Amino acid sequence: MKLLAADYDGTLKYLDAVTREDIDALHQWRKAGNLFVIDTGRSMESILEETKKYQIPVDYYVTNNGGMVFDNKQNELYATYLERIMSLDIMYIAEEIGSVVSYVANDGFRRHRIIVDKELTEKRYPSLEPDMSREELMNMDKYAQIVISMAEKEYATDLARRINEHFPDSVEAYANKYVVDVVPKGISKADGLLRVVQLTGVKEEDVYTIGDADNDIPMITYGRNGFCMDLAEDSVKAHAKHTCRCIADLIKMVLR
Repeated sequence: MKLLAADYDGTLKYLDAVTREDIDALHQWRKAGNLFVIDTGRSMESILEETKKYQIPVDYYVTNNGGMVFDNKQNELYATYLERIMSLDIMYIAEEIGSVVSYVANDGFRRHRIIVDKELTEKRYPSLEPDMSREELMNMDKYAQIVISMAEKEYATDLARRINEHFPDSVEAYANKYVVDVVPKGISKADGLLRVVQLTGVKEEDVYTIGDADNDIPMITYGRNGFCMDLAEDSVKAHAKHTCRCIADLIKMVLR
C-alpha cells in the first residue's frame, strides 16, 4: 500500500479548478489499494466545501498546515491549538501593521473572517463573508490557526519572518502566496502527514508528496519521494526530488 499526500491550492487545484484528469487518476490510485491525503493550509470546513464540489476521493485530511487531522468521515484524529493570549496578540498586530486586508481565525474546523482594510483587494478570501463580530472572535475558546491576508505576496513573506522572530518559541508562521498561516510551534504539513503515516502503517519509502509553495516544503522533504509542481518557484523546486505537471502525471509515474 502506498500513500500520496498532496497540497490543494496550486497543486490539486492548479488551473482555478480541479481537473477531470486528476480526479480520474486519484480514483485509479485508490482502486489500486493506495491512500490519498489532502495536506492543506485550509480549515476542515473550507476543504470539505472543495472536495464536495469536485467529488474528490479522499482518505484523510491534514488541515491547518498540519495542526489538525481528520478521516474522511470528519472524525478528528489529531488537534493542536495556539495559546490564547498570544493569538489575540497576533490578531492585534494584524490590525495595526498596515497592508493587511483581513485575518481569519479557525477553531480547528470552522473559520471566521474579520476585514481590516476595505480599500485593499482581497486575494485569498474574496467570497468569505464575516459571520461574527470582532469582539465575538476575540472571545473564542480556542484558535487552531490564524491566517493573515496581505495585499501583496512580498508583504506576506516579510510578515511571516517578523512573526517567527517575535514569537520564536510559540508559533510557526508560513508565507503561502498572499497570506501568512500561523500555527503552533513545531507544526508543519510534514508533522500532520506523519500522524497519518503512523495511523495507517505505510512505510516511509511508500509515501509520495507533492506541493507548490513555501509552506509545502516540510511535506515535500518528508521521506524519499518529494515532488513539486512545474509551476512552482525555483526556491520550492530546489527541495523536491522530482517535478511534474500535475498529480495525474505523478500517479502515472508511480503506477507504471
